[in-house]
Amino acid sequence: MPFENTFNKDLARALVRAKNPEEFLDSELEKIKKRALELNSARAVMADGYEKVLQGLKLAFPEIDLEDKNLIGTPNRMARALIEICSGLGTDQKEIFSTTFPAENYNEVIILKDIDYTSLCSHHFFPFTGKAHVGYLPDTSKGGESRVVGLSKLAHIVDSHAQRPQLQERLCYGIMESIQEELKPLGVMVVIEGSHGCLTCRSAKKANASMITSALEGKFKEDSKLRGEFLSLIGMNRT
Repeated sequence: MPFENTFNKDLARALVRAKNPEEFLDSELEKIKKRALELNSARAVMADGYEKVLQGLKLAFPEIDLEDKNLIGTPNRMARALIEICSGLGTDQKEIFSTTFPAENYNEVIILKDIDYTSLCSHHFFPFTGKAHVGYLPDTSKGGESRVVGLSKLAHIVDSHAQRPQLQERLCYGIMESIQEELKPLGVMVVIEGSHGCLTCRSAKKANASMITSALEGKFKEDSKLRGEFLSLIGMNRT
């Protein structure tokens, strides 16, 4: 990853809050070094496991050529890919929502739709992909305490929950619960569409099938018109 990307996403934001940027950076570099070594050790363990997976595949199908140039280094690539797709396990939702803004008098639904995500089915470790639609209703009754969050944070909270082994149902509820816990709005609604590799590539092999889940709390659960408005705005015209 280019240093500029890392700096913009992580270090720049933290350095702004640091009283002594140089001391803070020294401390952070030590943490980065320690974490990089931990991840490399994890990669080595997983790569050994994937090597055995390929050897097992050879037992099942002797005709496979494990010396094929395209398979050389594959266990390491598989390990690095798994670490990347599970990186949401290392995120902190409070850090994601660390910056909020006054809701002022805005008392209508805020929606971010069509958020692309990639996740990993915990049953088969096949990927599933799709779109998440997230909405919440600020609680303006709290005056200056009523808060909203930048739209990028809604995308980040989707990614933080998506990038780990899990079920789509849990993904949906986890996103809803995080927004409810951190922003304390009058209501939250999350709808997720997903295409699952364990359904499209094996067993039933239904390439065009997609799964839809929803999770809602507060006013969205109580008010069918509000639910209908959300579904209409995201392009699912149903009540």
